[in-house]
Amino acid sequence: MGIIKKGINGPFKGKAGAVVGSSWKKVDYIKGLQRKKGTKRKPSPEQAVQQQRFKLLNDFLRPLSKILEISLKPLLAKATGVNAAFSLNYDRAFLVDGEHTSLNYGAMQFSYGSLYTAGAEKAWRENGFVKVTWHTETYGMGGEMDDFAYVLVYCPETDQFFGSKPDVTRQDGIAVIDLLGDKCTTGLHTWIFFVDKQQKRASPTVYIPLSPSES
Repeated sequence: MGIIKKGINGPFKGKAGAVVGSSWKKVDYIKGLQRKKGTKRKPSPEQAVQQQRFKLLNDFLRPLSKILEISLKPLLAKATGVNAAFSLNYDRAFLVDGEHTSLNYGAMQFSYGSLYTAGAEKAWRENGFVKVTWHTETYGMGGEMDDFAYVLVYCPETDQFFGSKPDVTRQDGIAVIDLLGDKCTTGLHTWIFFVDKQQKRASPTVYIPLSPSES
């Protein structure tokens, strides 16, 4: 909105193209007309793809906001946990098949840091649970026995996350995740990462393909 001073052109009132002139308390104004509802410009194909990707990744990460505030602490100087995870994952987060875009679950990172991962990770579904095991001796310079283990399980069909209990540690070597009666019949996705007891350091995230059974 601009103020028009009297001069060679003088003030005006009423609509003139995309602007409207008016006066209030003897001050002449020019204002842009608001775009009518329903006349919003249609995004270009490139903009539509970007908007779809933004929503897809943001909606996926949002339920993990509290965990991300811990596991991405080194990246939170100027960002929330969700925003930091969005930036960390955006370049690797998508699989594109023609006009269809989906999330690349195997490439997702929910943590950032120098702690060691465990190795020998394995996950399988057993009745209404997912069981995850890992090597227990990868500690020392790169980790400690009492590092907390964070195991996440996601069902795309019902858009639900499930997590391990908060007291599971590296030395336990196993976590049992209750699916709480979830009716997921499609593939589940499982990840694990570690955070130290002081919640200052984390390991990278490891994606664990689901095995048919423990053996």
